[in-house]
Amino acid sequence: MNDQLGQSTLESDLHYCAVHPQRDTELRCNRCDRYMCIDCAVRTPVGYTCRQCVRGHEDKFYEGSAVDYGLVAAICAIGGALTPFAMMMIGGFLIIGFIVAPAIGGTAAQFALQLTKRRRGRYSGYVAAGGVLVGGLVSAFLLGALNMFTLLFLALATSAAYARFKVTI
Repeated sequence: MNDQLGQSTLESDLHYCAVHPQRDTELRCNRCDRYMCIDCAVRTPVGYTCRQCVRGHEDKFYEGSAVDYGLVAAICAIGGALTPFAMMMIGGFLIIGFIVAPAIGGTAAQFALQLTKRRRGRYSGYVAAGGVLVGGLVSAFLLGALNMFTLLFLALATSAAYARFKVTI
């Protein structure tokens, strides 16, 4: 009988993750005191925080609108369209392409960032990268310059545009 009483006391002390109710845990969010498993925990300088609280904190940094997404896509598509053209102008100097392509992507993203008055949305980096890629592919196809090197340089320009919109917290 004592065994059953002791066991029921232990079972009542179990706590479960708010997101994964099948996982027992003792870890709590340092902001909202919600129980969370190790997969839901995000390590911060002041302790572990749940993903919902981290996302709420990140939302303070994202104030972009649909119009901003459109501007970013348009400006980055123009920058992407310039990439194959610039690679054709460079000709066989591939080493220069490794410098010029990321510079074009980064400059297009910087210009888009200035046009939107530095407002970013949660997905602005993806929109910028997509704009550079689509603009560059269309331009390369129309110029007849769709080859392995053009794709490589477009990848460099795309990653530079994405990185320019990255927010580090």
